[in-house]
Amino acid sequence: MKEFVLLSHWTGRFGNRMHQYAYGATYSRLNDVDFLLCSDWEGTILFRNPAHRVLPDENLRIRINQIRGAHREQYRERVISDFMDRTGIEVHYLSPETSPQPYRREPFTYFNSLCAYNPAIFAPMSHGHLQQVFQFSDEVKSLEIYKRLEDMQGSYDIAHLRRDDIANPQAAKSGYSVIGIEAYRRAFRKYGFEESSILWVSDDYSNQWAEQLGFRVDATRLGWSYPLGSGYCPGVVFDWLADFLKLYFARTIFRANSSFSWWAGFL
Repeated sequence: MKEFVLLSHWTGRFGNRMHQYAYGATYSRLNDVDFLLCSDWEGTILFRNPAHRVLPDENLRIRINQIRGAHREQYRERVISDFMDRTGIEVHYLSPETSPQPYRREPFTYFNSLCAYNPAIFAPMSHGHLQQVFQFSDEVKSLEIYKRLEDMQGSYDIAHLRRDDIANPQAAKSGYSVIGIEAYRRAFRKYGFEESSILWVSDDYSNQWAEQLGFRVDATRLGWSYPLGSGYCPGVVFDWLADFLKLYFARTIFRANSSFSWWAGFL
């Protein structure tokens, strides 16, 4: 096999996966090695210029994707031993989140972290390169919602109200903060926006908070499963894609503490 960097395990949903993909694509560019994934993902459908290949050994792929819930050290031992058994290659673990040199070159490297909290991850990234990697596919651009929002681009302002799983009391115990509605209103006033002119998007499928703001969230879901991620439907693609495009084409984003709206703003 050609030298590679491998994402051995996805962490989180689409927004978080974008961080991991951006890191792997950048590592591949800087070190001239292949970027391998443990599976396809939402981006395989969304984007037209893939920077990756899926790990070609199907049995190895299945074995790696089944290592879930193992202790960190046990996980690393399993990945290393599975690779050695199937390919004879000794892979090296790299932790992008903790390494002072997250792009240090190793001939056969794998990682499995979020890739969102170490400033050294972002410094070598190229905006132009990632804009190219994350260029929308023809299927996305052919959607009616894409065409309609493209015609409206830069003409509206939007706020992203992040709720869903993080509003669960169990999430609060792990230290995840939720931005209150009043914080948005203070920001509107601070920057001179009328609340009545703001478009909202949200994953508040309970509509507990959305209805207070005068809108409703469509609770129709297409499902999610590991490792591929979100469920796919022709003509819709993913149940959250319309919200992502609304953020993408907006003039101003009042952003939640969310990778989802971070990436829409970046792109």
